Amino acid sequence: MKHTQPAEIKYIFRDAFIDLCNVIIGSFSECGNIARKISESIKDTWSNNIKDAFDDNWFNGIFIALWGISKLGFFLTNLIFCLVFTPLICFLITTFQISILVVFFSIASVYFGIVILSDFLYCTIHSIASHCPACQSKFSLPKYECPSCLIEHDKLRPGVYGILIRKCNCGNKLPTTFFNGREKLSASCPYCNCNIKDGGKRASWCIPIIGGPSSGKTCYINMTMLSLESSASSKYGLDFHYEDNGLDDFKKNSSRLSSCQVPVKTADNRLKYYQFSLTPKGSTKQLISLCDVAGEIFNTSISGNEINKQIGFRYANAFILIIDPLAISNYRNELIKTQSLNDYNGSSQPIDELASTLIEALQKMFSIKPNVLLKSNVAVVFTKMDIPGLDTLIGGNAVLKQAINTDIKTIYKTQNDLCEQFLRKYNEDNFVKIISQFKNIQYFTCSSLGHVEMDNLLKHQTLKNHFFGF
Repeated sequence: MKHTQPAEIKYIFRDAFIDLCNVIIGSFSECGNIARKISESIKDTWSNNIKDAFDDNWFNGIFIALWGISKLGFFLTNLIFCLVFTPLICFLITTFQISILVVFFSIASVYFGIVILSDFLYCTIHSIASHCPACQSKFSLPKYECPSCLIEHDKLRPGVYGILIRKCNCGNKLPTTFFNGREKLSASCPYCNCNIKDGGKRASWCIPIIGGPSSGKTCYINMTMLSLESSASSKYGLDFHYEDNGLDDFKKNSSRLSSCQVPVKTADNRLKYYQFSLTPKGSTKQLISLCDVAGEIFNTSISGNEINKQIGFRYANAFILIIDPLAISNYRNELIKTQSLNDYNGSSQPIDELASTLIEALQKMFSIKPNVLLKSNVAVVFTKMDIPGLDTLIGGNAVLKQAINTDIKTIYKTQNDLCEQFLRKYNEDNFVKIISQFKNIQYFTCSSLGHVEMDNLLKHQTLKNHFFGF
């Protein structure tokens, strides 16, 4: 049998049956050998002691014949015993052996099933998965490296190679579940060998940040992470930890932001994963990937099919669509009449084109017809709320002023109503229509530095109770 893993198959799942078959075949083969030998003895006895016994001397022939007949009877008795009783005894012994093996195999199978089910339920309940920042793939089980021989095991789970412990070909024993320490082994992506920290023992959430050039995506991501780093524990009781995958610019951008400089503009035509964990104390690690990508890929006349190469979109848990109010031409033209916009570095890409390009890519990726709703959730975030007068139209203060009460559903609905009214007022009905193809939509607002206006709303006790159980 060809091994698909560099490990030994457990005795009970293979070699036990091979040994049993060899015993059965050997037993019945030996019965045949004995029967053949007895048959040869009968033949020799007949030829030597009976057939020619009276040829020379009748008197001696009588004694020789009697001796031959006795020997012949003995051999015939042995032959009958060998052909009838010996196979029966072998059959009974074999049946007993098979019964013992079946009992042990059944016990092992039940134990095997319990461990597999427990491992499956644990991974399902805790949403165990990983998103690779290098190749954008999603997987539930990384490859694990044997610490002794450095050979990789790409299916290190309970199975025929071991229920709780697998024995590598080098002799080293490896745990097969998170219950007994599988996450302590060195792990890597099964598709591109990128290093996977924590042995893959974490829930993983992928949220691509979508927006046009200069809409504020990179600033939003980095300010979100900086804000969580400083306040996640004190405000929300969550442990924040930045996961440095060596592929993002968080350290560089956080340094620039602390020096009152804007982050480096994203020029990558592939998703760049900013990863951090945000975990309730005592819970399974929750790894969040905020994915940044150059806004130019949403301009089809420039980027071609670059957006179709972002396989990370396929595994996204949700999308955040960044909307620069200055990309709304009618609103921008209105502001220009009364104030200078040079400090805001507005995006020039039409927001309906942005949304349309994204949705077409997702429909193609999932083979969904245009009239079918996308199952993804999307948060539409208006940036640059420090533009004078914008807060009174769609900001947190405007929401609280118009909301009948501070129930979370009312707050959300009011926020959505105000943002849709704003978009329709400035002739962006097409954007509203396009974005409605997502299953769930919620509008938010934030400042140029990424501070979400919902923070102001969360000062209300009702909303705190809804979000964090305070």
